[in-house]
Amino acid sequence: MVKRFDLLQSLAKIVKDELVVTNLKGTANEWCHLSPKDSNLYYVGIGLVSPVALGLAMALPHRKVVALDGDGSLLLDLSIFPTIAMSKASNLTVICFDNECYESNGGLPTATAISTDLAGIAKASGVKATCVRELEEFNAAAREALTMEGPHFIDAKVERGTMKVPVTMTYGRYNKYSFVKYIERTEGVKILSSIKAAGKAYSPNPNYFIGTPTRE
Repeated sequence: MVKRFDLLQSLAKIVKDELVVTNLKGTANEWCHLSPKDSNLYYVGIGLVSPVALGLAMALPHRKVVALDGDGSLLLDLSIFPTIAMSKASNLTVICFDNECYESNGGLPTATAISTDLAGIAKASGVKATCVRELEEFNAAAREALTMEGPHFIDAKVERGTMKVPVTMTYGRYNKYSFVKYIERTEGVKILSSIKAAGKAYSPNPNYFIGTPTRE
């Protein structure tokens, strides 16, 4: 198996203006280090990465959307696969970095370490799916997914572990604001009527980091 960082490093070379939704801190930190763009929505909670990406893909059917998800996150709600299939979101690619464990809370094994085949579930649901274990396989699958109609699912088997990279992600609410403003700018639409959050005056501060405690 390969390291997630190596696959992300390769993916960063072919991703252009796609909207990218990332999983928890390890994936988010690595992706931000490799491809820091306003088109990235970082650190979406467990079980929500692919659903959020699907929503974006349906709202913007002319834009490519990529979800960088994990096995633990997808196992939380397997109904996302038939939902993606029924949506016929041809612009959506879901990439699962499957390390077969819940690494962020101690490394307990997930069901994929025992018997569950996420690519098989996705394929049975009606999604174009493949499982890869080597860098070359991943590159071929990613290039196909980003150039051909989907929806696509790539289950990338990876080693445990997170690359130690400088944490450069901004405060979560500011990232969401920057992401929405990027969509406004590139789509020529108005989403935010004013710079406010939950009816309160909001001044985005890029000096905050995503791990900073906050009340949403």
